[in-house]
This record gives sequence, C-alpha cells and structure tokens, in this order.
Amino acid sequence: VLLLLHVIPVLVLCFQVSLFNFVFLITWALALPYAQFRPLASSICTVWTCVIIVCKMLYQLSSIDPKDFSSNCTLPEENETKVSLEELKTSVLYSGPVDPAEWVGLRKSHPLLVYLRNNLLMLAILAFEVTIYRHQEYYRCRNNLTAPVTKTIFHDITRAHLDDGLVNCVKYFINYFFYKF
Repeated sequence: VLLLLHVIPVLVLCFQVSLFNFVFLITWALALPYAQFRPLASSICTVWTCVIIVCKMLYQLSSIDPKDFSSNCTLPEENETKVSLEELKTSVLYSGPVDPAEWVGLRKSHPLLVYLRNNLLMLAILAFEVTIYRHQEYYRCRNNLTAPVTKTIFHDITRAHLDDGLVNCVKYFINYFFYKF
C-alpha cells in the first residue's frame, strides 16, 4: 500500500505533461529503486507541489496577461519541410499565438479548483503517506518495538520455508513481490 503511495503522484501528474512535472518524474525515477531515498523524495515532491500551486495561483492574477508573452510562429515554405501545407495550417503551433507558459505548466483557468485538482490530490496523498509513517514510528516508540529488519510483510518467512506448504509458498512470494516493488 505504501509503495502505491509513491507511484500514485507520478501517475496523477502524467495527465498534465509540463516542465513543472518533470521534477516529479526524475525524483521518483531515482528514489523508487532505493528505499532509503523515498522519504527524501516525498519531502522534495511535497515542497515542489506547494511551489507549483503557488505559481499556478499567481499566474491567475489579472496583472499577468498571456498575450504579452505569446508569439506567432510563421509557416515554413514548402521546400523547407516535408510536412504538407494542410497539416501545418491545422497545427496548434501555427494556428494562433503560442503561450510559452503552457509549456512550463501554467495557463489561465477560471475554475481554479479544477485546474489545481491534480496538484491538490498529490499533496493530499503525500500528506497521507507522511501520516502513515509517523503513526507507525509513534506506535513503535510507544510500545517499545523495533522497526522490522526486512521491509517485508511476513517477517518469519524465508527462502527455507518455500517448500513447507502452499501457505508458506504464497507468503514467500508475497514477501518477494513486496521486496522487489
């Protein structure tokens, strides 16, 4: 379950491809194979999500006009490209002014909550993850328990128990899957 909490933020933001979200992709690509970096990745993603939310809200100010930053691209000549003229005319690049802020991940949006929905969802997931980890740590501290040595579900099942029966075999493969992913 906790591993899904690490993967969900990346999946949530796959629907919104931008330079802002590239940070999440890089952070989790580096942190998922190494469990010791996951708390750091969660912290980085939490702070970065807050920065994105603030930037998106600031971009909604009436003093920021996307037309000031937009530029029109000129159509290339027929001998400069292999793409047909009809395809070029229907391209978003040549149909009107192009706002470079959209490439970064900013755009004007009137229902602001809908625009921020993915980022707020990701922030909630990351807060939920931190709550789970803190609760586990507090529970262990309060009951004088140590953290499990192996990050598995069934701590007493090893490779030696694989042939002891179907239940132990299933437990071993659950541990193996949990360890790998």
